[in-house]
Amino acid sequence: MGIRLNNDELDQDGVKRPEELPSPVEILQSLIRFNTTNPPGEEAACIMYIRQLLEDTGIETRTCSLDPARPNLLARIKGSGEAPPLLLYGHVDVVGTGKQDWSRDPFGGNIEGGFVWGRGALDMKGGLAMLVSAFLRAHVRKLPLRGDLILAIVSDEEAGGEYGASFLVGRHADYFAGVKYALGEFGGFAFHALGKTFYPIMVAEKQLCWLKATIRGDGGHGSMGNPGADCMAQLGNMLQSLSRNKLPIRVTPAARLMIESMAAALPLLPALLLRGLAASPAVRPHPEAAGGKGRDVRPASA
Repeated sequence: MGIRLNNDELDQDGVKRPEELPSPVEILQSLIRFNTTNPPGEEAACIMYIRQLLEDTGIETRTCSLDPARPNLLARIKGSGEAPPLLLYGHVDVVGTGKQDWSRDPFGGNIEGGFVWGRGALDMKGGLAMLVSAFLRAHVRKLPLRGDLILAIVSDEEAGGEYGASFLVGRHADYFAGVKYALGEFGGFAFHALGKTFYPIMVAEKQLCWLKATIRGDGGHGSMGNPGADCMAQLGNMLQSLSRNKLPIRVTPAARLMIESMAAALPLLPALLLRGLAASPAVRPHPEAAGGKGRDVRPASA
């Protein structure tokens, strides 16, 4: 597997290029075979693999790290300056596989049935392989770029970003000066409804909302029960109440645009039902009314 380049693509600035660049599938297989489970992460070997791919084609790179075992990689292809830079970014760490029943080696990167199998194939080494591949080809094929193309490969996405994105923003924000648009982790999975296939574009994510509650009650001792009055019982009641009661739905502009766009492609009755999800609270059906697909758009807390 691989893409063979034309002869005029093999030499640029005096640097010889290999006859083939690895395909996105080959890159993905290699990425999966690095165990970058976070925690602990230990993404350095995987980052260095990507760095070598870039430098083999003559692309200059730099690494920045809060911890040498958890570096971040930056690279840039210069454009004409007519447009702002475009940022391509992704992370190499993955969530764990502990206590999970895998039918295949999660770090094997093997191809079976037309699929590449392994931890991170979707989140997000598959996307990362595409970004790296596109970046390599933009450089080797001398694409006329109106703006700089920036590639940022980060560590520590799955556990807070302290060593990755947060570190880059805090210490190296100047590298991203002028960036207005970015392509990153892909969340727009195909959505099938009534014979139609939709490809949502992710422009807004469900967000965390941290709350702090203070519960006051009578002091006591484990040997002296006081049912219902102690803080632990009050906390239990509060958590059960939050679980039973659904929080109100607030339709954001991005969600409204997505719903209206999808409804425009559906027959009348399904379109009316879908548009109802963006209607006023007084007449809005709960997402479960739309069946399995409706549950995909319900609030995370519901």
